[in-house]
Amino acid sequence: MKKIEGLDVFTQILKTPGVAGFEEPIREKLRGLITDHVGVKNPEDIRTDNIGNLIYEMNHSEGKPTVGLVAHMDEIGLVVSNIKDDGYLRIKKIGGVLDPLLNGRHVTIHTSEGPINGVIGHKPPHLTTDKDKDDEVTPWTKTHVDIGAESAEEAKEMGIDVPDPVTFDKKLRRLNDNVISGRALDNRIGCYALLEVLNNFVSKESELDLALSSIWSVQEEIGLRGAKVVANTMDPEYVIALDTYSTSDMPGVEEFYKPIKFGEGPVLRMVDSRAISSPELVDHFKEVAEENDIPYQYGVTGGTTDGMAIQESGCLTISIGVPVRYSHSTVETGDWRDVKNLIRLISEGLKELPM
Repeated sequence: MKKIEGLDVFTQILKTPGVAGFEEPIREKLRGLITDHVGVKNPEDIRTDNIGNLIYEMNHSEGKPTVGLVAHMDEIGLVVSNIKDDGYLRIKKIGGVLDPLLNGRHVTIHTSEGPINGVIGHKPPHLTTDKDKDDEVTPWTKTHVDIGAESAEEAKEMGIDVPDPVTFDKKLRRLNDNVISGRALDNRIGCYALLEVLNNFVSKESELDLALSSIWSVQEEIGLRGAKVVANTMDPEYVIALDTYSTSDMPGVEEFYKPIKFGEGPVLRMVDSRAISSPELVDHFKEVAEENDIPYQYGVTGGTTDGMAIQESGCLTISIGVPVRYSHSTVETGDWRDVKNLIRLISEGLKELPM
């Protein structure tokens, strides 16, 4: 397969854990990339607010309108909720984890003493009964994590404690020259794209007639909490949310949502369950895409993004995402061409925002 430019940096971001509410590892990874990859010369200018959002502001001066670029850094996952006497762990879901995806998984428990391997097992067919077959999906409330311990004391000696975060194993796979698959493409794609947009401008501030606030937010998966803090503490005139877009372009999904195709560009998220993108920004990015020969798509979908929470503060907002299949599973799948075109579209659009 051909080499994909930027995939090495993206892989670092993807494989760094950051369950919602426990984002410190991914926050520090991004902080390091802002200095080492992007080249921001003053690390002290990169700040963290009280909820944990990572923020870098540039080109701020009186009279310039502010654009907030926001990408959430958290991922869905689990936390340890109890350590049983027999050494098994009980868990609680954080964010939209589907019960059918729990069983038969390798997981990692992130303790204060380092990562611990575990498995979520499944009763084998040799031991099932007719009653078991009536309830083939084990709910999270009956799920156990096996770490190889034989007692609670042994589990604690290994460093396990409540509420240590738990992630599913993260492997990035190539399906062909352009298509990648792995856990947490939502929203490590947005995190990477925001880094690269910043990279395009950090040494070219004079090309911007606006102030730019780059925000990697926390706790999006449990209610847009980081973005709500941004809405209450910052005052951007424009907000662009960089995220993924759950496409219905897959078998078994009713197509009452317009199918979005891999390789045909980022998606202008016109309407979702809680937000409608500002028409002025929709028109602007359509025009920018067409003038610069950047493929784009537009659609209506479910769910929502950080853009909605910040829009309620009174700014113009648009959410633009990369099409992803199988969202919130361990095999989220997207097309790298769409990632690169998302970066191009945002970068070109910032040069000539309607003021």
